[in-house]
Amino acid sequence: MVRIPKGYRVDATPSQHQEPLFEPSSEQICIQTSLPPVFLDQMLENHGTTGVFRDTHPLLRAPDHDVTSSSLAFFSERRIQSLSQQLGNDRLNQLVETIESIIRSRLLAQGPSSSSSPISFKHPSDIEQVSLDKIRLYTDSYFNQLHPTYPFLDRHAFEDKVFGPNLSEELCANSAFSALYHTVLALGCQYHEGGAFDPGNGKAWKLFQVSLGLVSDILMPRGTLMGLQALIAMSIFAMTTCCLQIDEVLLIEATRMAQGLGYHRALATGDQRHQNTCYRTFWVLYYMEKHMCFHGNKSSMISDFDIGCPIPYVPESVFGEYNWFLSAIKFGRILSQAYACVFSVSAALQTTEAHHIAIDEIEARLEKWRTEVPVGFRPGMPLLDPNCLSSFFPQPNFKMIVLHTNFSYYALTIALSRLNVSVSRQTQPQRQEKSKRLLMYTARAIVEGSKNVDIAAHTPNFILAVLPLAALFILFDFVVHNPTHPETRNNLALLDVAAGHFSLLDYKTGGFLPGSILTEFAHIARQFVKDYDINQLRPPQQEPTEMGSSITGFTSVDTEISMQPHETNGNDNNNAGLQDNMIESWSPREFLNYPITPETTLHGVPENPRTTQYNIQTLFGFMVPEFGHDQ
Repeated sequence: MVRIPKGYRVDATPSQHQEPLFEPSSEQICIQTSLPPVFLDQMLENHGTTGVFRDTHPLLRAPDHDVTSSSLAFFSERRIQSLSQQLGNDRLNQLVETIESIIRSRLLAQGPSSSSSPISFKHPSDIEQVSLDKIRLYTDSYFNQLHPTYPFLDRHAFEDKVFGPNLSEELCANSAFSALYHTVLALGCQYHEGGAFDPGNGKAWKLFQVSLGLVSDILMPRGTLMGLQALIAMSIFAMTTCCLQIDEVLLIEATRMAQGLGYHRALATGDQRHQNTCYRTFWVLYYMEKHMCFHGNKSSMISDFDIGCPIPYVPESVFGEYNWFLSAIKFGRILSQAYACVFSVSAALQTTEAHHIAIDEIEARLEKWRTEVPVGFRPGMPLLDPNCLSSFFPQPNFKMIVLHTNFSYYALTIALSRLNVSVSRQTQPQRQEKSKRLLMYTARAIVEGSKNVDIAAHTPNFILAVLPLAALFILFDFVVHNPTHPETRNNLALLDVAAGHFSLLDYKTGGFLPGSILTEFAHIARQFVKDYDINQLRPPQQEPTEMGSSITGFTSVDTEISMQPHETNGNDNNNAGLQDNMIESWSPREFLNYPITPETTLHGVPENPRTTQYNIQTLFGFMVPEFGHDQ
């Protein structure tokens, strides 16, 4: 028996003149790579590394180790305790518990007291009959109101089938077309008093239920363009309040089918018209999926590195100088980059300096995108009245395009600002103060923009409720932690405006979405400020606070003083900051208090700025983790 020395390798069939090759052990191999770190690599190297848990927490409460995420956010348990201590009562905790109970029973159809029936994918026994005049009305409404925003259909080809002599045969023989047809009618019907905020009610839902009953027929065979279009149309319908239980399911299946069809690459077959329709369909799916994944705090199923699909010119999605289709794709790309670079699990491995560099790059890309948007649509500018621009923008969905553009920008700005507040608390106080201000001004802009939101069944949840709700919580947090700040009066006024928005939502939905309960946040905040002012008139009971601490007398771990990024104007929310030397003219009352307390993350590293997120699945149709993070 021949022994082979350690460190040497002998091929199975060595040649007569071949020398044995030295093979180093794994300990002797040194890897120098410029590849970004991935958390999986850390777990592979250290088998004892604690993993990142999935979300199993109550709806409005996050565990204390959770910090910022790409999603909009509510309160952690520690944040609720902090706010309750400031308030001096338990009203906030009781309010959160009440909201959680309502969401579970009424919106998510969970628990024995649920007032909503679970959505089924069964074919209805009776199919809603629609007259030819109504078919034409609903189809026109769809293509006028929604098609410019989601231009994935070839209108002429679709209408040729709908108004052709063989419609009945097509509906019976082609499940994908039948699902697409009934969903288009359901979407158009919502603009003619056929929509409803709750599932199972309204003419639009009856039409949509036909499509739901055909989903299995679409998914089981090999995917087709029409099947993909049907799933996308159904995903658009699922963005509304009546589909809270299934809001992500359909879009996930559409993404899977598009990749199976290879639409992320250029096509070598088919005529130009067919290819353009395929390209349109893919890119509409792209910006819908990127939005869903980013605000759901999950990685996209579409790999940007593997896309080779041309971007077609879509004239019906061009509003004057604004190419909405191209702009939406660009924004989707920014969301994808932001999640990968600063919000993913592996991004938590970065140093603080690396975080700052990554955030700066995303903010620069975001600002470039913003400035490319024409003034009438541009985020950070006063929202212009669409009625004044009707002669220039005759499209009926102009206002919705403006809201989509602005609210998408504000949501990403909130996510980046929260992360900046966290990672900058020790090394860059000016940067942190800028982020606090930007967070506050963005919340104000959302509340002011909500007056342009149609309280209607066809309005997407993200615009109707999710972002206004996040803005309300942000302003509430700032008021409670800054009762004597010069900006608190404006924040209180806007809290009342936000409360009015949700009261109107309560009224329009017949109480199905009990928005009036959210007015309690405004009441709590206003009463707290009033009581605090009264207490301030009494003899002082505490030591004077130092510069940088809360001027209100509240203790804060985050005590740095920083610059103000904007002039105090809720209508101007761009990223231009004030000069550093302007801080010298500030009085102590002008610095915002926003408590940040260090935590130990799941990675086991104290004060890590990122880790796993707490997600609220399907709250108002989207995942909404904790706001006011405690790091």
